[in-house]
Amino acid sequence: MIDLVLALLSGAAGGVVIALMPRAGRRLRNTVVLAFAALGAVFAWRAAVKALNGHAVGVDFGIGGLPLSLQLDPLGAVFGIIASTLWLFAAVYSFGYMAAEHKQRTYYTYLLLAFSVTLGVAFSGNLVALYLFYELLTFVTYPLVIHGRSEEAVRAGRKYVLYSLTGAGAILIGIVITYAWAGRLDFARDPLLAGVGPRVGAGWLLALFVAGFGVKAAVMPLHRWLPAAMVAPTPVSALLHAVAVVYSGVFGILRVVYSVFGHELVRQLRFGRLLPWLAAFTILAGVIIATRQDVLKRRLAYHTISQLSYILLGAFTLHPLGLAGAVLHMFGYSILKVSLFFAAGIIAKQTGKLKVSEMNGVGWRLPLTMTAFGIASLGMIGMLPLNTFWSKYHLMRGSAAGGIWPLALVLVGSGLINAFCFIPTVVAAFAGERGQPVLERGREAALTLAPTVILASLAVLMGLWPGMIWPGVESVVNWFF
Repeated sequence: MIDLVLALLSGAAGGVVIALMPRAGRRLRNTVVLAFAALGAVFAWRAAVKALNGHAVGVDFGIGGLPLSLQLDPLGAVFGIIASTLWLFAAVYSFGYMAAEHKQRTYYTYLLLAFSVTLGVAFSGNLVALYLFYELLTFVTYPLVIHGRSEEAVRAGRKYVLYSLTGAGAILIGIVITYAWAGRLDFARDPLLAGVGPRVGAGWLLALFVAGFGVKAAVMPLHRWLPAAMVAPTPVSALLHAVAVVYSGVFGILRVVYSVFGHELVRQLRFGRLLPWLAAFTILAGVIIATRQDVLKRRLAYHTISQLSYILLGAFTLHPLGLAGAVLHMFGYSILKVSLFFAAGIIAKQTGKLKVSEMNGVGWRLPLTMTAFGIASLGMIGMLPLNTFWSKYHLMRGSAAGGIWPLALVLVGSGLINAFCFIPTVVAAFAGERGQPVLERGREAALTLAPTVILASLAVLMGLWPGMIWPGVESVVNWFF
């Protein structure tokens, strides 16, 4: 229990400390941020490992008569590991990327607060706790989205809050109905509605939850806030698109399908049978729109919409193999997409180039950055030796085993479109006359480059050795099946 509580409090405590240090120098502030992010990661890992090994990790309490529960099961443990690890990389990247930016104290305060709230989503043991942390995540990430304070940033932040609060309202209604039907709200091995059966209105309740969490998961047509939020600083974009906000939405949908309804009940509902096709549509539409974007960050944004639905598709197959593919993709996609965003940020910062059409020759000026970008691009296609090969393999097997084999063709088709989306950019970056790599030097450059290269290398290592994460995947599947 103590590890879970300390992990949850580390980011919040760090955010308060940073807020109370208005005159601190950059080096001291960065040291404090790194220390609290590292502590949060260490305690999150300790708690997660215990949960994955079958130990009870959690605490129950209440606020104002509301029963709150922090209980770590394998799904929450996986999300906690991903979030805490990548947050540490994003913090280091921020030290280089934000070195010359304004309002750094505000930025790091909310960066650490958002860390704690994201872990709160992962550690939630009942629907009340999940809702409260999910709602709070909107407010602690809003200052990060509008960090630039430009008119465009404020407009994007307004859209983000409007979409998120609308989704949260749908979730709240769903929670009230669920409690009326089930009489409890805690997550356990037995789904909340397992004893209720396919009663009248169950399909509408599932639709309400999917729509509510689907806002942050960027399920089409609820996705429009996500491309607009690209006005945020690059480290924030990486966290929004691969760790915090979008994964909270995906995590919420997985919770609803497997902890609230259960795979057997969802299979009996008409809307449940439509969900895989909703995910398939989002996969194809997202990546097709991405290929038409010239601004690199917007291309990555629409690509995020597509890739998130890979995870949802696996979950919606309602088969152990599909769920295994979904969890594998949670690991693989997050690492690759953070690496892509980090590389895009370096390109923009050091060359001023924001568009895909301007990438000619960039590879010779930023060889390590573009090599990492190229590796991550191959991962988005799903090629060996990258980690996402294994997730797509299991997603295809789950689709076939679940009796919806056409979904495997959707995955193949999206892989081909992904190749068209990314490979020409990498080729163009190394086209033209070869120049000297003079830009990847200096302390700030090293702080942005190191996390980018390490994450791309980790994706290769996980592809060559998928067994390093398989125990976590197996724990999640065994928990729900």
